[in-house]
Amino acid sequence: MRVVSVAAAVAALMVSTAAMAADKPELRIGSVVAMTGPASALGLPEKNALELLQEQIAADTSLPFTIKFITYDDGSDPTKAVNNVRKLITEDRAHVVICCTTTPTSMAILETVTQAKVPNISLALGQSVIEPVKDRHWIFKTPSTDQLQVTGLVDDMVKRGIKKVAFLGLEDSFGEGGWIALQSVAKAKGVEIVASERFSRTDTNFTPQALKVRQASPGAVYIHAIPPSSALVHQALKRVGYTGPIYHSGGSANNAFISIGKKDVDGALLGTTPVLVYTDLPDSNPLKPVISKFAALYEKRFNVAKVDIFPGQSWDAGNVAIKAAADAVKAGAKLDDVDASRAAIRDKIENGIKEFVGVGGIFNYSPTDHLGLDARSTFISVVKNDEFRLYDAK
Repeated sequence: MRVVSVAAAVAALMVSTAAMAADKPELRIGSVVAMTGPASALGLPEKNALELLQEQIAADTSLPFTIKFITYDDGSDPTKAVNNVRKLITEDRAHVVICCTTTPTSMAILETVTQAKVPNISLALGQSVIEPVKDRHWIFKTPSTDQLQVTGLVDDMVKRGIKKVAFLGLEDSFGEGGWIALQSVAKAKGVEIVASERFSRTDTNFTPQALKVRQASPGAVYIHAIPPSSALVHQALKRVGYTGPIYHSGGSANNAFISIGKKDVDGALLGTTPVLVYTDLPDSNPLKPVISKFAALYEKRFNVAKVDIFPGQSWDAGNVAIKAAADAVKAGAKLDDVDASRAAIRDKIENGIKEFVGVGGIFNYSPTDHLGLDARSTFISVVKNDEFRLYDAK
């Protein structure tokens, strides 16, 4: 009887696996996120999720390719984002790009990816990143939009009998997207905007804006920003004596918002995706098991108490890219022909991602919809006892 040692068996398996990998083409997924700078509270978790995805996918031998992930830091700077995306396209020969963390950086790279004809999946909230769709042929995204989230929040204001709202937002393309959405939704639902104040991502003193908002006597305030500024603005409103409900965009839906704002942000209402509130969802919701699995992996790997929405957005982007690439290869695309396979992957994202249950929602991309999410993926969260919980509107 022939006896084979464990070491010999493992060595043979490694050789076999390596040989199988060598026979497969390489899919290159490039990403640019804000690991440093003002948006790092969002970008670092996004980077972590892509790292986790790379680790998890390494053992999947069913894919028709091997995968190489290439990630760069844009420092929350649109110019750096453009330079890094160019590097991914021309030097790294990425088949698909995931960029960027913020709306300003995502807007900055539009021309670069469009001219190069490379599919890009943005991680930014701004609706302008993907609209008008006819001008965003190569651009998709995974986070919900300003319009979807603001609609849910204004609906809650109407239920409360609130007739007047004030706006506080960043003075960049992200803030502008929130402002445009609020104007549109508020007008349609009969809510008057009585004040509008702006601030930059690096500001630290928000008392002047908070005082002007309080003097306008709104029934509610809507803040469209990201931490740390969103939490600091919220605190400023409390300091100047504002006592009404304060709503936030999904840009505040991460743990940094609570760690900075502390007890001052208790009761804050946020437009969000299901990641933030999945434990409160019914077991019958198809999103719950998908998010539960991802959350367990992420929280263990990065030793965090509770995952927030931002790593979920890059996790979904990576999985969408992989599925589209696999579908393209199965349909005959050759990854060695980079230009042709980029186009094939783009087409599979647009036409092949249907009822795809991700962490951030259920995706159905189409030639007229490069977001692919609907009301099933939009929720309101309330900060309660230092946690994000599902809001139960009365």
